[in-house]
Amino acid sequence: MTHLLSFRFSAILLLGLGLLLPGCCANNVCDCPGESQADAIKLVFSSKDFPTNTDLDSIVIQRYPLVIIPASGTNPGTKPETATLIRSAAQAYDTIVINNTTPFSQVSTAKLDQYQYYVRYYPALPVPRKKRPVFAVVIDKVSLKGNLDGNGCCTCYTNTQKVITTRKDSTAGIATAETTNLKDKPVFIITK
Repeated sequence: MTHLLSFRFSAILLLGLGLLLPGCCANNVCDCPGESQADAIKLVFSSKDFPTNTDLDSIVIQRYPLVIIPASGTNPGTKPETATLIRSAAQAYDTIVINNTTPFSQVSTAKLDQYQYYVRYYPALPVPRKKRPVFAVVIDKVSLKGNLDGNGCCTCYTNTQKVITTRKDSTAGIATAETTNLKDKPVFIITK
């Protein structure tokens, strides 16, 4: 009988500890600094190449999925998503951030590497302003890699690779493409 009581006590103690120990993680607040910006592409216009800051008061960013469905019949095909950034003269050379949820909302689990981006601006000269914006840069490809690192209670995402392939205009010529490693140089400078 005494063996049975000590077995019950041991079993209850182990069961209680088994229920309490996993709960310690639930009380932890995970601090993952920079995780929300880990995949972000940061762009800035060169003040040397764009000396007229009124050129940069309206920036248009279009996002196309990498797989484009052509229009046919009643299907309108793939249309780009468009975000227009209106900026003051003081903000003209501020960083533009393209991220998984900025300036476009995230669709399902697709990250920003599932899209192609067109960044355009409206030149102030000649007057009157052009009705259509001109190309600043086209981001044809984004290559992202990352790891989930954790200690049992907290898991944080760390970006290990961020590379973009860009060009200056709408023609997809191989000779005009430039590849930039944003891990080495975190901000891509847009030049003319």
